[in-house]
Amino acid sequence: MQKSLNAIKYLIYAGIFAIPFLVFIVSSSMFFPFITGKNFSFRIIVEIMTALWLALILFDERYKPRKSLVLVMLAIFVGVVALSSIFGENFYRSFWSNYERMEGLVTYLHLVAYFLVLSGMMKTEKVWTKLFNTTLFASVIMSFYALVQLYGNFQIHQGDRVDATLGNASYLAIYAVFHIFLAMVLFYRAKDFKKWVYLFVIALESFILYRTATRGAILGIIGGLLISWLIIAIASPNKKSKLKHIYLLMGVAIVIVGFMFIKTTSFVKNSPVLNRFATISLTENTTESRLTIWKMSWKGFKEKPLFGWGQENFNLVFNKYYEPILYKQEPWFDRAHNVFFDRLTTNGLFGLLSYAGLFGVALYYLWAKRRKTGLSVEDSAIFGGVFLAYFFNNLFVFDNLSSLILFITILAYVNFRAKGNNATVSAFVSGGQGETIKSDYGKATYAVVIGAVAIFIIYTVNVPGIKTSRNIINAFKINGAGDAKGTFELFQKAISYNSFGSMEAREHLSSFAMQVYGSPKLDQPFRDKVMDYTISELKKQNEQYPNDIREMIFLATVYNKAQKYDEAIALLNKAINIAPKKQQLYFELGTSYLNKKDYENGLVILKKSFDLDQTFDDARRIYAVSAIFADKESLAEELMKDHGGLIQDDERFLKVYAQKNNIEKITAILKVFIEKNPTNIQYRLNLAAVYLQKGQRSKSVEQLEKAIEANPSFKKQGEEYISKIKAGLNP
Repeated sequence: MQKSLNAIKYLIYAGIFAIPFLVFIVSSSMFFPFITGKNFSFRIIVEIMTALWLALILFDERYKPRKSLVLVMLAIFVGVVALSSIFGENFYRSFWSNYERMEGLVTYLHLVAYFLVLSGMMKTEKVWTKLFNTTLFASVIMSFYALVQLYGNFQIHQGDRVDATLGNASYLAIYAVFHIFLAMVLFYRAKDFKKWVYLFVIALESFILYRTATRGAILGIIGGLLISWLIIAIASPNKKSKLKHIYLLMGVAIVIVGFMFIKTTSFVKNSPVLNRFATISLTENTTESRLTIWKMSWKGFKEKPLFGWGQENFNLVFNKYYEPILYKQEPWFDRAHNVFFDRLTTNGLFGLLSYAGLFGVALYYLWAKRRKTGLSVEDSAIFGGVFLAYFFNNLFVFDNLSSLILFITILAYVNFRAKGNNATVSAFVSGGQGETIKSDYGKATYAVVIGAVAIFIIYTVNVPGIKTSRNIINAFKINGAGDAKGTFELFQKAISYNSFGSMEAREHLSSFAMQVYGSPKLDQPFRDKVMDYTISELKKQNEQYPNDIREMIFLATVYNKAQKYDEAIALLNKAINIAPKKQQLYFELGTSYLNKKDYENGLVILKKSFDLDQTFDDARRIYAVSAIFADKESLAEELMKDHGGLIQDDERFLKVYAQKNNIEKITAILKVFIEKNPTNIQYRLNLAAVYLQKGQRSKSVEQLEKAIEANPSFKKQGEEYISKIKAGLNP
């Protein structure tokens, strides 16, 4: 029995020490490769660890978690998230979330389980230090990966802002912030050469943080450090330490003041990082959009103040209270880009208070109860600093799994120190004196039941979602290879698993269906089959998410492609009742009317879209194109008079004039396209065809010759066209 229990302990510890390395998982075989692989791996490891831990405490109760206000507040917070999900707008989405985020209630339940396992197993300062060093080691590898991104061949996914294996510069930034503070804690504790090791880690992580150019995280760490050093300067019993930290505070103050004097210089303006700080203002596009979204969030909170709209349902608030000015940013937001507004909107007042309570109880133990915890002034100040830095960062961005894991890990450490550093169980116990193993082997039956439940949970929570994701990716691959029927089968298979990923599968199926329906190469019965199936599945999606206008747009777009205009119009009018200021809805509704040849209503609808915000250039262009389509070119001319006229480098203008067979306008637009894209031979081929249609054969040949010059691989085909034209034929 003892050997079995020791094996269980080692397996649990193996899981705990494996989790810091999950950040390196980038699964190209799964949808959203930077997100899904990490999340599914975390869930499976936590599920296994939790089952093993529950079995362990059946036989040895000393592995139960320590109780403190931290544990109580975490339980309250997750309880509120659960209640808001149950009583919110869409429990299914609240529970599961989607592939892009994977931060539904199910994830928070796993984070609680992870906290409990840590609290139960991590019983000594020594084992905690090992875990901190392990996660620091992982972060150093991550930092070197980011360095290779900067100076090597690894792809950066956000311009010049490094993102490493997290896929987002903001995610990497807060990841670095946590590890800078952890390295500082260990720096203060270390002696001799080890101090230099941790100092190197701090310097490396700080450089990576700087190259993420993430303002919230950088300002957060500055604020956290200032408060940490101020506390040390005030509370440290060591006069030398006091003086050292006063100098550090003065140094930071000088840097901040100095930056204010040089922020308008060319040096700052030419720096992609420093310029982001120099240009911070209330009128900046990013700041303006954030303020707008926060106002929308506040409106959503006032409508459902206590428990909110439900976890992961911010998108409903965004759509309902959408402001047209947001066309400058993304059209679809599922986050307020402020964790506290997210909590306020999705989990209500109780959600915000309980979330803030996690920071409050942590700081209470670190600062008010420092002597009880046995922490040094430096330890309590630095650990408090990381919570403050994280708090400030969350004013501007949103959480992700890697930051949540680190947050929960440090909360668990505070929970460990809350009762003082009086360990009752040694790390990696292998038996011997002091064991309190119960001899009731009847408990083995319960252990078997726990194992069976764990297997069921592992399969139910993870396998359908994983299979759905992989089938979506495989569908993309073979569709790219031209296998339409195989692609359709894979989409059907993905949807058949009935996982939370079915939403993603149906959305991409809609794009595929429109592609297939418009392809004359495929037989009509197959095209009809794909379209009918897609409409049926999107209807199910709309029933499952009845107030989600994004899902309505997917179905309406497919309706329009299938020439079911009345169905599209009815659905889009319903969507507009939910989100009356969403321009995209008017675009699609206007298209429905125009396709139906109801030009009068089409133009009325598109004018409404334009009038919502007349600075929205795309709305102006769509309105103008529609006016041309409806034979009201004078209206189009008036709309575009001060905006470049009707000769635009815009495919929509080209297409409408092609439908009108306006050769002169087609020619003029193609010339603009060619001027801006001289190597694009398709534009030259189109212009050559137009010249041929006009009987200007020499000009047609000239364009073909230029196409050959731009793309030598076109030479054989181009010369065939030229020879036919010169022979008096029309190829």
